[in-house]
Amino acid sequence: MESNFEVLETLEGIISLASRGLQKKIKLQERFHIMKRLGEGGFGSVLLAKEKTTDKKMALKMMERATTNKRKFLMEFGISAYLSSHPNIVQSYDMIFKTEEYFIFSQEVAPLGDLFDFILPDLGLTEGTVKNCMVQISDALHFMAEKEIVHMDLKPENVLVFERNCQRLKVTDFGLARIKGTIIRGQSGTIFYKAPELCQLTGNEELFVDSSIDVWALGVMMICLMTGEFPWEKATLEDPNFKSFVDWQSHSKYDDPPAPWDELSSSALSVCRNLLAIDPHHRCDTSDLWLLMEEL
Repeated sequence: MESNFEVLETLEGIISLASRGLQKKIKLQERFHIMKRLGEGGFGSVLLAKEKTTDKKMALKMMERATTNKRKFLMEFGISAYLSSHPNIVQSYDMIFKTEEYFIFSQEVAPLGDLFDFILPDLGLTEGTVKNCMVQISDALHFMAEKEIVHMDLKPENVLVFERNCQRLKVTDFGLARIKGTIIRGQSGTIFYKAPELCQLTGNEELFVDSSIDVWALGVMMICLMTGEFPWEKATLEDPNFKSFVDWQSHSKYDDPPAPWDELSSSALSVCRNLLAIDPHHRCDTSDLWLLMEEL
């Protein structure tokens, strides 16, 4: 496992090289055939494009220069490139540039979109498919933890599907990712998947970023995959569904779990309790995720 200093040093090297690609503006239409828009959000948009000189298809992640911090853009690219070697993490290409309006970097194309689109509302996925998903995402999280990176926004929308029946998945979107041990203030991530320690942050309170934040999000994702619904809106005691879960978690037995936990098998409940331990120090360590997934 690399130290935080080594990780930062590596990322700074990647960023330094990448920044050279931003020294000259290009005209997007001259270099690429733009085929369609794959998605958009607060970050900007993603386009499916084909490079004219090679005919290679790629996804172009575009962020508006007017509203994007250049350093933040470079860091996202740097982290994505740093993790690209893992088979369950999206590959970023060595192609980064700017236009009049956008900062852009390129990634491989997911032919089947993202995992969220495969979840049937109120039904979820088959148990076999869920286990297959969880094993792959867990492997990616373990690799990220070994590299001292915390995703901070793990959710089905940020998992891309490359083969039918979810046989090949890849984690993507490192816009909120942080080096382990980084201090954050205020909340970060998507509300449904935020760990309790993130939800409780107020004002100038600080939290040291740790992989347990991703483990919690993995647990919430597992419930979404299995049931097709969110277990709660926010992991605070003001949310009645979360309070019911906390009360159940505090019991030594698994008897009478609240909805939607009552839909799960005893083995799935055991896995959930390990992933969703209220105390982050009691959550399953990323190095043990592969063993926990064997229980499914």
